Amino acid sequence: MAEDSALLRRMLGDVLRGHGWTVLEAGDGETALRLAQAEIPSVLLMAREMEGLDGMAVLDALRADPRTADMPIVFVTGHTDARDLAEGLERGAHDYVRKPVDPVELVARIRTALRLRALHDELARRNAELEQLARTDVLTGLANRRHADDVLRSTIASSRRHNRAMCAVLVDIDRFKSVNDAHGHAAGDAVLREVAVRLTAGLREEDVAARWGGEEFLLLLPDSPDATIVCERLRASIADRPINVHGLLELYVSASFGWAPWTGEETGEALVGRADVALYAAKADGRNRVVAAGERLREAA
Repeated sequence: MAEDSALLRRMLGDVLRGHGWTVLEAGDGETALRLAQAEIPSVLLMAREMEGLDGMAVLDALRADPRTADMPIVFVTGHTDARDLAEGLERGAHDYVRKPVDPVELVARIRTALRLRALHDELARRNAELEQLARTDVLTGLANRRHADDVLRSTIASSRRHNRAMCAVLVDIDRFKSVNDAHGHAAGDAVLREVAVRLTAGLREEDVAARWGGEEFLLLLPDSPDATIVCERLRASIADRPINVHGLLELYVSASFGWAPWTGEETGEALVGRADVALYAAKADGRNRVVAAGERLREAA
């Protein structure tokens, strides 16, 4: 609450605290702005007319700050001119309480502002959940292909801007169709989930793992000029331990890895394309192995 009259500030604070609300007090606009940005209150009750930084200036500053842009702000004012009230509302105020303040009206307007904040927070939460679902593979919890495409573009842009290395890795579970055929799709789903867990566990925080499609995964390794050691470790983590399927059976599976270093110029599509060629070579050479882009071509020559 921001009000430069100590008497009115005490009266309003007593009313609000009497209804169980925690009240932070400011005697001027500068203090109100600093407290609002630091504490992010659920509602800001603020005098429109204050010495120095007035309520409208504080309102503008809060609306310009992404952290406080949606904070409900209720003005306390002695102005009754409709144009003055409309200006505040158009600039982002939620409501007004006119002086002399009626405690019943004050509480009602604060409650309305709190409901507005709760609805906004719920909407933001649901939108975040929807965005997360749109970018996440439901089965494995990894990024889906749509999100992986976005991350691939941004990672290449960052690598180009900072002149850094990166690698793309394609991983394919060997003979996955036979798992589904022999044990059912529920077992296949369990294998996919566990492989995703083992891949993620072997990566750094800045690395990205995504389900690229079917039984295929894409790994993006920024600041990595060579992925051989990482891929060998991940390959072993999949092949060396059985996967427990719903406590009913244990399956040994393996995966093939193809990786390519970014050349510094190519697109994400070209980079993944070279990793795919390496993955095909790993499959053709017996599976359960790691092949770098160009490696088999050099050997064949």
